[in-house]
Amino acid sequence: MKKAKRESQQTPAQTGKQGLYRLVEQAQKLYKAEVSTRQKNYRRYALDFIHSTQYHDATDAWSRNEHQKNHCTIADLLTEHENLVRKYFAGETLDRNGISDLLDEFYSFDLPPIPPETAPESQTRQDSPTSKNTIEYILDSNTLGLIVRLANEANLFKEELQPEDVISRFASNTLQPVTSVNNTRLVLLLDRLASNGIISYTWQSVIAKKMLVISSSGKKYLDQHDMSSTLNRIKDTSPGVQEKMFFAMIDKYIARIKSKEM
Repeated sequence: MKKAKRESQQTPAQTGKQGLYRLVEQAQKLYKAEVSTRQKNYRRYALDFIHSTQYHDATDAWSRNEHQKNHCTIADLLTEHENLVRKYFAGETLDRNGISDLLDEFYSFDLPPIPPETAPESQTRQDSPTSKNTIEYILDSNTLGLIVRLANEANLFKEELQPEDVISRFASNTLQPVTSVNNTRLVLLLDRLASNGIISYTWQSVIAKKMLVISSSGKKYLDQHDMSSTLNRIKDTSPGVQEKMFFAMIDKYIARIKSKEM
């Protein structure tokens, strides 16, 4: 009887907005216990938390649907927005105001920009090409040139990219779509660049919205779901010899980028 009472008291806290806030609180506490202390790497922590919060004690449809919605939200937050999570979870505590700010920033990633003629001046500045919600704000010509050389060396695209042409088109926002040779390798490279702060952690959204990459099948543009599902699948497997060599190549270029070497 005591167990049933305890579960019924927990049910309301796991549904609706309160349920989402509670999941964020639990995720932050586990982050501090496992990631900050280096007991687990971020990917393992995120996957373990997602898997351990999948199910719900409630039996009514509304509660189950609300928990599923919250669970999908926290899964998307942890797997697709690592930098944002680290930004808010690194502190000793995360109060309700902090959670609210975190969720507001999370939800804003998929919002279309406000047209300049209707946006206040401060908002217009935030939606400029140097906004934190775009990939452009951290890519100078040196960085972009090295990324292009890395893509060519790794044979990521069917097209041979010319660094000068890509830099020029990037600056004028006239990039042409390229065709992926291997979707898995492409997302692994971009994820590793984002994890090292080389490109924006919203790279999946940027590529999808601007339709920059055609799938290796040649039949469609890569969308955010394609890239996210590919990344989640491959991260659950141990890298083989070829993958380790591939990562070593990426890390060589990351070192060059960080040292400002051409």
